[in-house]
Amino acid sequence: MKAAVIDNFDQPPAYRDFADPVPNGPEELVEVVAAGVHQIVRGQASGRHYSSHRQLPMIPGVDGVCRRSDGSLAYFGGLRAPYGTFAERAAAPMLMPLPDGLDPAVVAASMNPGMSGWNALAVRAALQPGQSVVVLGATGASGQTAIQAAKLLGASEVIAVGRSAAGLRAVSEHADHTVRIDSGTDWPAQVAALADHVDVVVDYLWGEPAAGLLGALVAGRADSTRQLTWAQVGSMAGSPLALDSELLRSSNLHLIGSGLGSVPMEQIGTQLPAFLGHLAAGHLHVTPVRRRLADVTEAWSEPIPPGQRLVIVP
Repeated sequence: MKAAVIDNFDQPPAYRDFADPVPNGPEELVEVVAAGVHQIVRGQASGRHYSSHRQLPMIPGVDGVCRRSDGSLAYFGGLRAPYGTFAERAAAPMLMPLPDGLDPAVVAASMNPGMSGWNALAVRAALQPGQSVVVLGATGASGQTAIQAAKLLGASEVIAVGRSAAGLRAVSEHADHTVRIDSGTDWPAQVAALADHVDVVVDYLWGEPAAGLLGALVAGRADSTRQLTWAQVGSMAGSPLALDSELLRSSNLHLIGSGLGSVPMEQIGTQLPAFLGHLAAGHLHVTPVRRRLADVTEAWSEPIPPGQRLVIVP
């Protein structure tokens, strides 16, 4: 079969032949219809993400939409190494039927970034209706869908924090407040003034922005004993963070991670029907930028507008 293949962690994938997968146990052989180029996909393909199996050659891709032997469409993922979803065919161990009428490319673009925020809020932080949320790194595809997910899960207030002014304008339809990360302003204090009562922070940035905001939120808390759950999802601003121990002792801070390894796959599976239902209803989505599998090498480095997602199709 044809596939996008990583032969070198420092190079983009090449379009070439690769051995067809042979289904094992519960796996089902399917035809790939669409697969998203997510941040985790790029991290695994570079060998830098903690979940990368670092086995070459490999086919990148963690999830997508497939066509089963009966012609029906399904969301799928969880492929065994060295196989991924950027190929003509896959042996899928996990399949979730799609509601009628959903665009496969929209599903492929939306599921990974959307479920990152959904799982952080619904599963890891156990967000309750009426609680308030800050999304740090709100202008990317994941951050934008996290804002929408928070509202769908009953958040009373959502504050969007990000660098892109255009991105913040785009999310203002769903967020109650927006704050731009700007080195020329004390933006953490601006967020803290709006969020002295915040219950959950969904963090896609980490690094220096997270350190600054965490300190400001704890210092500005109206009630230091009120629980503040910080759900760490991504590290777009860097992995290291210097954390003052006083922040932990002086507040009811719960610092948790949300990603592969922190949530059982079975638990993620229980959340998929609800999320797919919201996709089908048009409550949230990520706009796909479609590119052919044969053009994957060139598409890999193509600039993608904020809030959109590159999707590989046959």
